[in-house]
Amino acid sequence: MKKLLLIGLLLTSCIDKQYKYKITGKVYLPTSGTNPMHDAVWYTDSLNFDGDTVYYFNSDSSEVRINPPFKIDTLR
Repeated sequence: MKKLLLIGLLLTSCIDKQYKYKITGKVYLPTSGTNPMHDAVWYTDSLNFDGDTVYYFNSDSSEVRINPPFKIDTLR
């Protein structure tokens, strides 16, 4: 019963957050064999630009930098 309540709480807490931007691009993972580039998706409420690089800050104040090429979609 407690597990079911916890799962329900987790699912409903995730529904409330509506992000403003969806960014799709690639990330470099050097330990992943012959193809180190992998698809990635980021969601955020705010964006900043540093030349051709997009960056934003997480809720824990860590910075996320996304290098080109990337695609930005507006969600709302």
